[in-house]
Amino acid sequence: MPRTRSDRLADLGELQLQVLQLLSDAGEGTVYDVLERFPDAHRPRYTTVLTVLRNLEKKGLVGHRTMDRTYVFRPVMEPQQVRSQVLRDVLERAFGGSPHDLMAALLDVDAVTPEVLAELKALIVEREVRQDDR
Repeated sequence: MPRTRSDRLADLGELQLQVLQLLSDAGEGTVYDVLERFPDAHRPRYTTVLTVLRNLEKKGLVGHRTMDRTYVFRPVMEPQQVRSQVLRDVLERAFGGSPHDLMAALLDVDAVTPEVLAELKALIVEREVRQDDR
């Protein structure tokens, strides 16, 4: 059975996600454009980024156009779509599909300051209002 785009997203490694995010931030770019967006201390080799972009293209997540003899890559999906698909995969695989367990684990992370907690509460209230309007 053919794999769906969401299946292919579930298989993405850390570097692939990072390259996809950097490309999405730029909108489009060459391998060199993507390389320039990496922090100096963590910049991979040209051939590594090229291989990642080609693999992302094989998975249907990146496309390219040719400018002279240079490939200019672009993401096929919006960053929010990628995040949603990856989160759905984490929810299913790591939390057995339980949003409650995911949120409980998230709230245990040290990065959840009182300010972040207030923002999360506001998002929940906003979601409740949208559902009530349906």
